[in-house]
Amino acid sequence: MSNWAWRIGMLVVGGVPAIIGGGLFWHLFEKWTAVIVWEIVLLFILSLIISKGDKRGQEAGH
Repeated sequence: MSNWAWRIGMLVVGGVPAIIGGGLFWHLFEKWTAVIVWEIVLLFILSLIISKGDKRGQEAGH
């Protein structure tokens, strides 16, 4: 069984850099393209972290 609480916690933790980083990128570049690229990169990194965490949880037998 997957560890849903850990996944949701990681999404919450990932939400903070998404909001702050999105605002920072908007302030620096004033273009939605930069903000969208930041969000996509952050989503990719977060999905890698979640997939590695799921694999470690399965190996540990949780």
